[in-house]
Amino acid sequence: MAFQWFLIAFAWVSVAVFVGVVILRIVKVSSMPMGLRWEVYPIPHEAREKRDYGGSYMEETDWAKKHERKSFRAEVTETLLPEAVEIGTEILTMKKVRAHNRYGIWIFSVLLHWGIYLFIGWALLLILESLIGGAFLNAIVGPVGIVASLLGATGALGLIVRRATSPDLAPYTAPIDYLNLVFLGAIFVFGLISSLADPALAGHKTYIDSVLRFRPAAAPWTAVVTFLLFQAFIIYMPFSKMLHYVIKFFLYHQGLWDDAFKVKGSDADKRVMEQLGYSVTWQAPHIAPGMTWQEQVQTAAAEGDKK
Repeated sequence: MAFQWFLIAFAWVSVAVFVGVVILRIVKVSSMPMGLRWEVYPIPHEAREKRDYGGSYMEETDWAKKHERKSFRAEVTETLLPEAVEIGTEILTMKKVRAHNRYGIWIFSVLLHWGIYLFIGWALLLILESLIGGAFLNAIVGPVGIVASLLGATGALGLIVRRATSPDLAPYTAPIDYLNLVFLGAIFVFGLISSLADPALAGHKTYIDSVLRFRPAAAPWTAVVTFLLFQAFIIYMPFSKMLHYVIKFFLYHQGLWDDAFKVKGSDADKRVMEQLGYSVTWQAPHIAPGMTWQEQVQTAAAEGDKK
């Protein structure tokens, strides 16, 4: 009985840690200083004819007039929605990895990521079935779990082999990279074993039901190991580089696709001026410590004028 209570507590703690740390990381990333602003093409909120050849409104002679603040509707339809589509396409197809697939890892990366997406979906389907039931959920939850486990295990194994055997990848693959792949692979392997050993997923449903309703109940060891590994993973993930799926929006929206024209008094201008007031915390032959960045720039400009 004590072990069943531990399983229930661990499940809820894992979810709480995951949600809490992800929120903290989002707050931290969203408040980071503005990155170096330069024109990187193409950007998803350009017209299709420009995006196709990597163009931008900055090519146009009157481009400076297009800095006017957009309405909320225009901001959503012309900026946020196209960015969401672009990021979603990248998440689902990993097109950048495919475009630079020098080491043959794209297909395994896609399989691994789709395995993760479907495995999370499988867990959510089990929760929904426990809460609301239904013949449809009962019919699809088993196949989804098996497909997720097969895709994820194949992707993880393929990436391990590729990284270990490629003379170009092996020197740059750190132990933590292997650990992450082994961790994910173990989840998928046990997910597959537990699903095949219990096609009706009775043990999985017992486990989920006990967690949701705080009713300790014994479940098959294969199901218990699968969920323990998965819960340990969602605790670990926010502290690892695998959190890139969360911060990618901010890296793209506030970095790669930040094309807002900086005019006096604009939000971009206020952020730049605020950051120019930060103190320099390092030194070099051309950098004097103890000064703000604005003072540093003014000093450099004055010295340049003397020359």
